[in-house]
Amino acid sequence: MEIGSEFWLDNVPTEHSSGTPEWIDKFGNTVLTSCCRGAISLSLHEAQPESRTVLLPGYVCDSVILPFFTLGYDCYFYDIDADLAPDLGSIATYGKVGIFLHMGYFGFPANSVLSDVVKKFKAESTIIIEDITHSLFSDYQRFRENDYYVASLRKWVGIPSGGFLASPNRPIKGVMQRNDVFANTRREALLGKARYINDVDGASKAQYLDQFAGGEAYIDSDPAPYHIDALSKAIIGRLDVNELKEIRKNNYKILAEGLRGIENIEPVFAELPDDVCPIFFPVYINMNRNEIQQRLIDHDIYCTVHWPRPKQVEFNRLTNAAQIFNTILSIPCDQRYSQEDMERVLRVLGGL
Repeated sequence: MEIGSEFWLDNVPTEHSSGTPEWIDKFGNTVLTSCCRGAISLSLHEAQPESRTVLLPGYVCDSVILPFFTLGYDCYFYDIDADLAPDLGSIATYGKVGIFLHMGYFGFPANSVLSDVVKKFKAESTIIIEDITHSLFSDYQRFRENDYYVASLRKWVGIPSGGFLASPNRPIKGVMQRNDVFANTRREALLGKARYINDVDGASKAQYLDQFAGGEAYIDSDPAPYHIDALSKAIIGRLDVNELKEIRKNNYKILAEGLRGIENIEPVFAELPDDVCPIFFPVYINMNRNEIQQRLIDHDIYCTVHWPRPKQVEFNRLTNAAQIFNTILSIPCDQRYSQEDMERVLRVLGGL
């Protein structure tokens, strides 16, 4: 069986949930959206910052940048160090901005160094947004100064759509429309991948890949906030969070131990703290990353590059972020996979 790439959907629940799970509600007043970029768009309608300026991490997915550009924000970027912590000196070169966005990467509190920064911005009436997509199931303390949290849910589990906007101290009043084009496209892709994984009726890999790509293209063209679909809401309502955390942590530890001493593969985070739940196992590939990624694909192991370099970012001032984009690779360690799967990954990496 292949390891990595998109999730799939084996069982479609018939009972739908009307509430929001506690593991989301703990972040405050919450609205479930179809995706994270929709949650960001909604936050911009809610926040009403003093100026349409935003300071973003230079190591970021372009889907985070898109809502700001679409709504006419001037976007500035700060550098990120090799340990994925924000470069405080880089941030200090900027003055007052309307919005400051920060995040912890791969589940780790790399943004914990920002305590004084967020206090300063808060004193200047800057709106503070934390993207918790990568750290959604980590249990470490967040900043009290955060005004909003945004996240993508579909990075963690097989659902057609899913994101949310939450605020610990502000009501969320925005009215969203319902548009299930994205969710319906991904639903067919998730079911198609399940048929392929289970070898049902010669299911086509090319077909479900095209459907996934079509879904992404659709939301790239429309970052507006829409409601989560009913099926996705039902799935997250019955998600076993404790099992998800346990499997991911165990798989991460297996990879961390097995990767010790493998030449040219450097774990970004060699140790896993108790309060961290990883979304992937990130490593730096110090030479021939594309070749190594392809050789893994040849063994049906799909390791993601997070992320393609956003065209909106000028990297001549962000040398650390540029190096991260050029060398990082994400190894799957999620709840679909067993110890044997992780050992298979290690055997392939050890033989490269």
